[in-house]
Amino acid sequence: MKKKLSLWAVLSFSFIATLVLSVSISYGLVIKNAANRVRKNEEKLLLATGKQLASENLVIESLQKNETNESLQRYTNQLTKNYELDFIVVMDMNAIRLTHPDSSKIGKHFEGGDESTSLQGKNHVSISQGTLGKSLRVFVPVYAADSQIGVIALGVKLTALSTMIQQSQKDYKISLIIGLIFSLIISFVVSLYFKRILLNLEPREIASLLEERNAMLEEMEAAVVVIDLHEKVLLANLQAQTLYRYTTQENDLTGQPIQKLLTDFNQIDLDKKIEQLYQQHGQDYLFSSSPIVVRGHKTGYIIFLRNATESIFVADQLANTTAYATALQSQSHEFMNKLHVIYGLANLEAYDELTHYLDTLLTPEQEFSSYLSLLVKDPIIAGFLIGERQKFSEVKTKLQIEIFPEIPLNNSEERTELITIYRYIHYAFLQRKLPETLNLSIELINGMLITTYTFNNEDILQNEWFKIKESLHSFYFKQLLNDSQSQLTFKSNSLVLHSTYLKEDALK
Repeated sequence: MKKKLSLWAVLSFSFIATLVLSVSISYGLVIKNAANRVRKNEEKLLLATGKQLASENLVIESLQKNETNESLQRYTNQLTKNYELDFIVVMDMNAIRLTHPDSSKIGKHFEGGDESTSLQGKNHVSISQGTLGKSLRVFVPVYAADSQIGVIALGVKLTALSTMIQQSQKDYKISLIIGLIFSLIISFVVSLYFKRILLNLEPREIASLLEERNAMLEEMEAAVVVIDLHEKVLLANLQAQTLYRYTTQENDLTGQPIQKLLTDFNQIDLDKKIEQLYQQHGQDYLFSSSPIVVRGHKTGYIIFLRNATESIFVADQLANTTAYATALQSQSHEFMNKLHVIYGLANLEAYDELTHYLDTLLTPEQEFSSYLSLLVKDPIIAGFLIGERQKFSEVKTKLQIEIFPEIPLNNSEERTELITIYRYIHYAFLQRKLPETLNLSIELINGMLITTYTFNNEDILQNEWFKIKESLHSFYFKQLLNDSQSQLTFKSNSLVLHSTYLKEDALK
């Protein structure tokens, strides 16, 4: 597996690459400007020296006589040495040398061919090849009595000029090396600083943790919200955003005060360590929170908001399953006892007592248990219906259940979703004043369960029926219907639920 670069390596590479690129560009421009500046300075020096020579009497007299002498030769050689030049040549109008660093060249024609411009009375600067090699040359005309009598050529060999340029570049090279060293040190210090801020995590580790955290939050069924110390929302998962949109009809919860999501926020204690019951819009929630502490300082809170009805339903399901198992066990023992009693009465020919005993066996409760065990093949649903019938009987309401045809066994999630919806509907009924009889009809048609709750209009108050319908319009219940692709329809004295129980592949 290819090893990835650390934060220090990335920062060091970035710092050095940026520095090298910027310094290289700057270095190139500076070096170019330095070379031009050295050349310009040399040109000015040569031109100034040439003009000085052009006004010297010794030079003018020698050119007027058109002959050289030792004084002129010594004088030009001394200036050459003093100004660190390579040559000073005095020539007549025919470009014949009167002076030269090499005395053997005196009296010979000037080489290079770039003197012609100065012979026409103009100052001239050029680079050309001469007897001393390629050099930078300056030509200055010499006048006497308003007429040109000769030309002075001054020059510096390019090798000497390059040496001067290279000397000026040394300081820039040193500064470049020092800058690279300091960039390494700075990148190391900055990377340590960032590592400390990022809790010694590498960027890829932070990205991985962020993706894992987001995936975990989005998959949670509870609404999760992170707030700062000013109670402003910094982060909200999908469930929290969905609840916010349902409550306020607005889109984004992030950046909003938490009071927009939890309208009765004052009834909550954020520092309480146990779960708290929170009610909003007729819905019960389990609220819990935990402080967020970074380096010993509290920066905010993380809030968990879970629907309390779901927890109640889970407890009910466990109780109903236990009740159903107990009922089956008792029914198994009682069955053998009843057979013995029936056999004994028949054997004694006590037919009147036998008739009376059989009538007692066919009581509504006994009849319901037998009826349920025949028509409901799923023990979870059977246990649920037994438990729910008992709940309604405790509030003096008879839950009359009719099933047609039989309900087959189904271990898929459709069964769980169906029971959860039933629980929520029954919970809404049980919170209100109910009639003496509530009819529940369950019909299975082409894998679709059609559940109908009916009652007489005069047996239930209209305001109670309105409150039942209002509680079944809550966010949580609508989400249940949407997830299970179920549909609930209200009528004047009934409500009808259409739910998928068997999928197409189970029907084949």
